[in-house]
Formats: sequence, C-alpha cells, structure tokens
Amino acid sequence: MAINYNNIGRIYKDQDIYGKAAEYYLKALKINEEIGNKKGISDSYSGIGGVYSSNGNYDKALENYFNSLKITENSSDKIGMLNCYIFIGDNYRIQCLYDKSLEYFSMALKISEEIGSQRGLSSSYYGIGIIYYYKELYDNALENFLNAMKIYQELGNKKSLSSCFNSIGNVYNIQCHYDKALKYFFKALNCFKELGDRDGLSVCYTNISNLYITLADSSALDEKQRLDYLNEAVKYGLKNIELAKEIKAIPRVNEAANTLMDAYEAMGNIKLAFKYSKIYIATKDSIFSTEKNKALAEMGAKYEAEKKQIEIEKMQKQKELDNKTIEVQTSENRKQQIIIFSAIGGFFIVLGFSIIILHMFRKKRKANILLAMQNAEIRLQKEEISAQRDEITAQRDTVVKQKDHIEEQKKEITDSITYAKRIQQAILPSGDYANNILGEHFILFKPKDIVSGDFYWGTRLNQWLIITVADCTGHGVPGAFMSMLGVSFLNEIVRKKEATKASEVLDHLRKSVIEALQQKGQSGEQKDGMDMSIAAINTETKQCFWAGANNPLWLIRNTNIEKQYEDIAEKVEEIKPDKMPVAIHVKMCDFTNHEIQLETGDRLYLFSDGLPDQFGGEKGKKFLYKHFKKLLAETTSFSMKEQGELIEKEFEGWLDWQGNKYEQIDDVTVLGIKI
Repeated sequence: MAINYNNIGRIYKDQDIYGKAAEYYLKALKINEEIGNKKGISDSYSGIGGVYSSNGNYDKALENYFNSLKITENSSDKIGMLNCYIFIGDNYRIQCLYDKSLEYFSMALKISEEIGSQRGLSSSYYGIGIIYYYKELYDNALENFLNAMKIYQELGNKKSLSSCFNSIGNVYNIQCHYDKALKYFFKALNCFKELGDRDGLSVCYTNISNLYITLADSSALDEKQRLDYLNEAVKYGLKNIELAKEIKAIPRVNEAANTLMDAYEAMGNIKLAFKYSKIYIATKDSIFSTEKNKALAEMGAKYEAEKKQIEIEKMQKQKELDNKTIEVQTSENRKQQIIIFSAIGGFFIVLGFSIIILHMFRKKRKANILLAMQNAEIRLQKEEISAQRDEITAQRDTVVKQKDHIEEQKKEITDSITYAKRIQQAILPSGDYANNILGEHFILFKPKDIVSGDFYWGTRLNQWLIITVADCTGHGVPGAFMSMLGVSFLNEIVRKKEATKASEVLDHLRKSVIEALQQKGQSGEQKDGMDMSIAAINTETKQCFWAGANNPLWLIRNTNIEKQYEDIAEKVEEIKPDKMPVAIHVKMCDFTNHEIQLETGDRLYLFSDGLPDQFGGEKGKKFLYKHFKKLLAETTSFSMKEQGELIEKEFEGWLDWQGNKYEQIDDVTVLGIKI
C-alpha cells in the first residue's frame, strides 16, 4: 500500500496536480512510519520535498529533503544520498545560492564516482556546469557540460542531451566562438525534432536566428555575406513564429517577432520590420484586452436569451393546461347529455344506466386524478421557472458588479500610472534646474504612453557636465521601471563614485543592470536593458568624453554652420556607438571612450530612436535618420529653444499629416545643447 501511494503521488506530481500528490505522499509516509520502513519514509519525504519545490516553497522543500537525507545517511543508502544531494543542490540553485548548490552537486559527484552511477555523474556534471555558467566562469561551465554530454550520449538520454547541447551552444556564443555555438545549437535542434519537443525547437530557432544576426554585424563581411547571414536569420525566425503560434506560446511569439524585426531592419526592409515590430509590441506590452468586455456582453446576451426562452415555455405550458381544461369540460357535457337521454329511456334501462354511470364515475375519477397530477407538475415547473429567473437575476447583478469593479480597477490603475508620471517627471531635469546645469539647450520629450521608457539626465560634478539620453526596453509601465532604475544607478555611479569617463560610466551601469535584473544570458530570458548616449564635458577646457550603446552622438561645429554643402545633412557629424546595449548581450566588450575637443558655439545632440523610427508623413513611411539630420542642419541658424520648437512642430505634423493621424509607436526624446 505504501509503495502504491508513493507511486500515485509521483504520477499526480508529474501531472502538476500538487494537492493530490501531497495527499498520497503523506498517506505513504504514515504507513511507512507504522511499519518502520526506513527507505519508504525517505522516499516519502523526498516526494513531499518535490511537491513543495514545484510550488516555490523552497524552505519546506529543503526541510523534507534533509529529513530524507538524514535517513539515507544513517542507513548508508548511497543511492538515496546521491538523489538527495542532487535535489538539494538543484533547490539551492533555484534560490541563487550558488556556493551552497555547488557544495551539494560536488558531494553528488563524489558519491557517483564511488558507486559508479553514470546517471548520477551526468546529473552532477550538468548541475555543476549550470552553477559555473551563472557565476560567469564559462571555461569551467564548458568543461562540465562536455563531461555530462559524453555520459548522456553513452546512456542514450536524448532529452537531457538536447538541453546539454543547448547549454554548450550558449557558452560558446558568449565566448564569441560562433561556429562552435552554431554547431551545438543545430545538434540540440535535431534532438528536439526527434523527441517532438516543440517548445525546445522554438528556443533553438531563436538562438540560431539571433546568432546569424550577430554574425551579420561583423565589419569584416562584404554585402553578399551579410545578406546571406540575415536571410538565414529570417528563415529560422519565420519557422519559429509559425511554430510558436501553433503551440500558442506567446513568449515564444514575442522572441520570434523580435528576431524578425531586427533581421528585416538590418536588411533595410522597413515594411516587414514594422510588421513584426507591431507583433513584438503587442505580445510584450499589452496590459488590458477586450476579453473582459466581450465576456460581459456575452453574459448579458445569454441572460436575455434565457429570459425569453423561459417566457415562451411558460406560455406553452399555460396553453396546454387550457386545452386540457376544455377537454374535461367537453367530456362532462357529453356525460350529462347521456344521463338525460338515458332517463328518457325509462325505467327499463335504469339498471343499464346505473352500470354506465358507475363506469363513467370511474373514468371521471381517473381523469380528475390525472388532472391533479398535471396541475401539480405545472406548479412544480412554475416554481422551477421562478428559481431560474431568480438565479439569472442574481447572475445579472453579479455581472454588473464585476463590470463596475473592473471599471474601478481600471480607473485606479490609470490614476496610479498618472501619479507615476509625476514621480518620473520630478526626477528629470527641467525648468531652472535644467537651465542652470545645461545652459542654452532644448529638450523634446514625448512619451508614447502616460509614462515613458526613455529618459534624459544631467548633473554637474566640479567642472564636469555629464548628460545622457537613454532608451529602455519597452515603453509604458515596464519601460518606466527601467528608466527609474537607470536614473538611480547613474546617480550612484557619477555622484558617489565620481566617474567622469563616459565609457566607464556605461561599463559600471551595465554591471549594475545585470546584477539588479539577475540576467544570466540563458536562452528564452528577456534581454531587458537600455540603449544610451552619454557625454562628459569639461566646462573649462571644453574637452568632451563620449560613449554610446547603440545610440550615436551628432555634432554640428560652429565653424560649419555658415558653410554651404551640396547635401546639407553633411553639416552634421556623426560619432558611431558600440553595437551592444547596457544589458546582458552576446557581445560584452568594454565600451569605447571617444575624446572630442569642442569649441564655443558647437552643438551636441543626444537622442533615442523614437523620432527616426516614427511612421507618418504623406506616404506613411518612417521619419528616418537622414530626414532628422537634414532638419537639424536647416535649423542651426535659430536659437536652441527655437530649434527645439521647430523639431517638435515637424514631429507633430509628421504624425498628423493633413488630417491623417498616425499612432505614435515609441517614446521620443531629443536633447540638444550649445557649448
């Protein structure tokens, strides 16, 4: 009985029915304790620990695992000890207690070697590899993954082998060994195909697509090679988005759309890039949908339909009752006529008449009984109809309450976000404070939603003026959280550490973002972070340090303002950024520090990609960087304030082209400053 209870508990746990699993494990534990079966008690504790771990109650899980371990150690059950070490190590890993996790996986490895357990060796090597991967000790991680892979191949364990191939590919990718990474991603892909694991296939398609995009970013390639890599990225991205939609995995659709958006943008196919950007935004930032309103409408329609059906049935039953009453009355009249005619027949037929009356009486009694039963049935049906009507009325009241509650919640959420906007605006430089630290300048700040994923920031540190414009992942509430995080880190890095070298600020900021978001570079993990342009200007010597993460710096020299150019956009000098964000990324080199000697009257422009990427105008196309450059060059004769107003007017006209209004697709931020 105890063995069967444990087995039933295990099956329920595999089906994620944790309440039932715990119930049967506890039944098994009780019987095992009654009969003194130490191994059974240990197995029950281990099963209960697994249930708690699956529910996220890691303290309770560890308590039960250690109870199981104590029994196995006292009975020298080395296989039981091995299982407990692996369970405990994995539990500590989930809680990010990597040193404790490594300790128990190492104990599992040692005991596996003692008893010659290939399964234990492979699980231990893989667990240790994962810990080293999280600790960014990639060579150690790779060594353990390769050891695990060899054993998985010997055991023929394709499920574990596919995950191992994927992990090895991730390590090679981070180490920039792209050929090896691609080789192992394809090995994982083939394993997932054989296993029929469609979610694993989607992860592999994402890894392969992103790797081809990275390969296409190399400056050593000619145009044909670059397009070949991008076409491969598109091929696997399209496979991915088709598969993700088929299995209804919204996060996988989001990853595939992001990959296709990047690939098509790099190919210059703006139409398809925009198509997949809309899918990416819809799957990532949707907060409210029409589903609740639709449900309310359906419930209201259902209520009205059921109400009408009840009325129709009631009328039909009343009609049936009337017909039966008429039939009874007609029958009674016929009987009376027979009695009268029989009386006229005289005395000689009295005996026969009496017999007929007796027979009639019996029929009448049966008819009355039948009528009484029908009346009772009708009363019962009437009561049921009344009960149904009351139930429908209660359902309608519930729906109305739910609708009011949803509207109240929506108002509370909107009020909260509006209040968050005031908080966000309070930390951004504005008014007299901005004039004091920035001097002659303009700021164009247009959030897509109530709050913004873009932010600008500035401060003075002794003779240094530090300014930045950043574009965080997403917009709206998610982006606003990232922007608040970015401002907080910048205050700490610049003001407390007194960092004035632009590249060092970005290096410190990237490290802080990765630590705060616990980014590990795992497949499927959201790559939240920010693109940024930051400048540090010595107000005495006019020396400028600048660094960029995906966002460039534009500069218009005072000496070039009056010059005539064949293409006026050439008046704007561009300093290109490093092609990596301030976040976890396949490429994690130090940011480049550019030194620029400025002169009085020079103009610097820092901005996000929101304005160039905005669709609008006569043909509904992007604003584009070239158009933006031309606009800056044409307005250099105006003051900074006037130039900012002209740019804002151009942007508003681009959105509202002769009454054809386009939706703003991203946050817009431009900061211009005159030296």
